[in-house]
Amino acid sequence: MNDPMLLVERLGDLIHLAKDAETGFEKAAVYAAASCVATEFNTAYTEKQQFDSYVLEKVMESVWSINAIVGYDVTNAHPKEQHVSWAIGSLNALRGLIEK
Repeated sequence: MNDPMLLVERLGDLIHLAKDAETGFEKAAVYAAASCVATEFNTAYTEKQQFDSYVLEKVMESVWSINAIVGYDVTNAHPKEQHVSWAIGSLNALRGLIEK
């Protein structure tokens, strides 16, 4: 991973795409992309010790909510709008951590 902020911005794009995804293809594409971003951060954390665990936690929170929005993870009985809000909140926290 050369530029973590680029991936953070792509997570922001995925939140909005997840919110608007209607077809099975669109939902699957969002899920796959979010999963790849999570893998990139997980690899940077485990192999390179590039980030602390709080960064990884915020990534995983965002990805969980994105995946829940498109139906690829459990919602815990929360509406789509709540997951959008949580994903944005986690993303904003992540931005702050990466910019430090």
